[in-house]
Amino acid sequence: MTVNDLLRFYAPRLDAMDGPALLLDGGGAVLYANEPARRLHRGGGDAGEGDSAGKGSDDDYGTGGTGGPRGSDGPRESGNTGSAAPAHGWRHQEVPPVPTDGAPVRESRTRITLPDGAGIRQISWTCVAVPLPLRGWDGVQADTGPAPRPAAQAGHTGQATHPPHIASPSPGHLHAAYLAWGRLRTTEGGQEMGFTILPSGVIQAVSPALCAICGYTRDELVGRTAREFYFTSTARKRIVSQLIKRAEVENGEVTLRRKDGSPLTLWYTAESIRDASGRMVAYSGYFQERPFAFSSKLASDFSRVVDALPGLAWVCGRDLRIVAVNDAYLAAYRRTRDEVMGRTEYDFLPPELARYPVEAALKVFEEKQELEHPAVPHLLDPSVWYRVIRRPIFDDNRQEVIGLLGIAQDISAKVVQENAFIEQLHAHHGDVVVVTDDQGRILRRSRQTLTPAIFGRQEPYDAYTLDMGPVLDLLHADDLPAVRQALLRAMREHREQHFECRIRNLSGSYSTVHARLVYNDTIYGEPRVYVVARDVSGEVGLRQAPMVLERLKEAAGARTDRELAAFLNVSAASISNARKNGRIPPDWLIDAGLRTGRSIDWLVRGVVGGG
Repeated sequence: MTVNDLLRFYAPRLDAMDGPALLLDGGGAVLYANEPARRLHRGGGDAGEGDSAGKGSDDDYGTGGTGGPRGSDGPRESGNTGSAAPAHGWRHQEVPPVPTDGAPVRESRTRITLPDGAGIRQISWTCVAVPLPLRGWDGVQADTGPAPRPAAQAGHTGQATHPPHIASPSPGHLHAAYLAWGRLRTTEGGQEMGFTILPSGVIQAVSPALCAICGYTRDELVGRTAREFYFTSTARKRIVSQLIKRAEVENGEVTLRRKDGSPLTLWYTAESIRDASGRMVAYSGYFQERPFAFSSKLASDFSRVVDALPGLAWVCGRDLRIVAVNDAYLAAYRRTRDEVMGRTEYDFLPPELARYPVEAALKVFEEKQELEHPAVPHLLDPSVWYRVIRRPIFDDNRQEVIGLLGIAQDISAKVVQENAFIEQLHAHHGDVVVVTDDQGRILRRSRQTLTPAIFGRQEPYDAYTLDMGPVLDLLHADDLPAVRQALLRAMREHREQHFECRIRNLSGSYSTVHARLVYNDTIYGEPRVYVVARDVSGEVGLRQAPMVLERLKEAAGARTDRELAAFLNVSAASISNARKNGRIPPDWLIDAGLRTGRSIDWLVRGVVGGG
């Protein structure tokens, strides 16, 4: 059988297939590549492109494919083609291995470098032997004797030796051939919004289509970490962890951040790329824009619901587009219904403000649970405060979140009342007030910060990002039992509690603070604890027994321990024991204060005027 005979029969059939398909000769070299396979190499035939692609595939990711000898980086073209079509850029490591040892079928997987610059992708191949007659169509009897196997080429290691060509009287004859068809995860033949990302999160490659829709150039994306371009940092971690755990493919929705800051919700398909040992060396895939299927259902189910709710109420889908609002919402944001419906907050709010409600919505979608902001300022008027609750809306099977219902209640009058109460709690200039609920979660904090800061510098809308984290998470582990006990006593007895503890600051070290807990449930009708904290790190050394004794000497006008003992009417040994034990009897401080006029604060802490 001649090669042309074989091509005449199989070429139209391969071209009719949707996925990539190859016709291989007895040595596994490419005789013909169908149209989808040619598209994967920009139409094929460009050896320069092929060289670059093949080397990049191996050098960048540590392993080659399983497709044949690697002694040559050029396209794997059969030397037995006659007038057959060229290999169209298909390289040794991209072509699947042919069956060996008499097996009729061989399953394998190779990698290919995509033509649009989106990096690498895996192809799962099925390769089967094509039965050919022993006598060619020209009537020449084929030599059925054994043929010598070609030696492995230089650089070819770890690959199975390919079956030799069956001897034929001329290069135009062929007595062994294979068909290989592959399954490639792609929507447009490798021309979609593709990407390749390393496990470290560094972007290795992106397609022009993805750059265009996000507004970036390729240089602005490649080499940077992917988390910079997700709207929330948890999205990338979730995708990578699921790929590592499931070891195959992950699909879902994710929200990217465009260059202008606006959100872009896309459907993604990502697959893990692994080396021979099973270690993930990259993950690649593509994004798709899909219409959100539940928009009409959400609008139908909740349009009347939001109209009946007090305060501001709205519903948005998983794509962040608003599908239902009430009149109070429109009035608060000074928009008409047409300006809001079917749009995201980025479409009608300043970008620097729109990110807050968008991030809150994404948190609900990702964590699949209700999110409450006890007190946040209105984005268009900071003098107006709301209590905002966002509740997830699940599909009929309660498996996936398809949207959220938001409710905002005006609490401006209560915030004014609470602000006045917080102001009364500031006994010292450096006091910081943190408001917690009965679970110890942070609800609000004053603008004043400690030095070094426990929290970052407060911005006008930081209340949207406090996330109600437990205040106990900031404390030193050794201080937790005492602090928990003080919180319980404050909640149970409704009395002030005082203690000192170490709290982690932004520098990573711990500051020692004096904390005063004040219980109040009259403002909101629910229990709240107001923590008044003052940094006393600098006073710790001043309060040590030797330093207190020195101040007692200064107050008494004494120069020696014996003179101080005489002033306090105690023995000299008592002074020595106090220094050794690190404890000063309180009656010494009271006596010295009454007789010298010095304040207890100065005697104990070295602070003038109690400050």
